[in-house]
Amino acid sequence: MFTHMRIARPVTDPKRSFQMYSQGLGLQKIADFQDHQGFSGIMAGKEALPWHLEFTVCHHHPVPPSHTEEDLLVLYYPDKAEWEQACVRMIDAGFTGVDSFNPYWDVNGRTFVDHDGYRVVLQNRAW
Repeated sequence: MFTHMRIARPVTDPKRSFQMYSQGLGLQKIADFQDHQGFSGIMAGKEALPWHLEFTVCHHHPVPPSHTEEDLLVLYYPDKAEWEQACVRMIDAGFTGVDSFNPYWDVNGRTFVDHDGYRVVLQNRAW
């Protein structure tokens, strides 16, 4: 059984990604690294969460962000007021609201896209 999950994504600008996700989702910088064997990155999370996001860039062989309309980070907010506030924060942080490719996600949620095209779904329901 694992104890923690890291979701690592290649991005065009780790600082910009971190700023968007920290403002939109209320995450904090939990670690970063510079030019570690050609890679730099920032990790965003919270102490209480059993997961975190890692935004990386390869300086020697850039890896472009690779995403699809169904590559989703889905977060659940059962409280309607908290969900509504989170949706506002996402827009304020620079995310763009879009219709989901799968209409299921639009029934109780909203989908947002970051500057690299990665999608985040905020669901107004409990898991």
